[in-house]
Amino acid sequence: MDEENRARPENSIEIGPLEKNGNKLLASVDGGNMVAILSGTEVMYVFVYRDEYQCFIHPLAAEEGRHKSFVRDERNRAMLKNLDSTADQIFEIKFGPEMDLMSVMVSAERGILNFLDSLGQLPGEDVDFMAPLEEMNSGEG
Repeated sequence: MDEENRARPENSIEIGPLEKNGNKLLASVDGGNMVAILSGTEVMYVFVYRDEYQCFIHPLAAEEGRHKSFVRDERNRAMLKNLDSTADQIFEIKFGPEMDLMSVMVSAERGILNFLDSLGQLPGEDVDFMAPLEEMNSGEG
């Protein structure tokens, strides 16, 4: 464990901007971190799990999302490396190895939404991703 990871509590995440650079994006993911790629109204989380690239894509205006897995080979590395060209912003997420990945994504998304809100750059109205669909449609909650 390196010095930087030793200073972070096991149950916390660190999130920060990552330069729109495919090599840095790939190095971060291959180094055990997660990246969040914001493009329009969607966010895609990319990380390695069970020696495969995992991509969770979450539309900011909807509860549901989709998931894709890719083998870690040169073809898919090249594909991931080019994702920086589609990104409005990229965030690097560092987390403890024992943390639940879904919880990491939920926490990261809250941080991203707070960051965008502080800049006045939310792509739509503030959305509570944990609210039932009926509440979101009625504007309550």
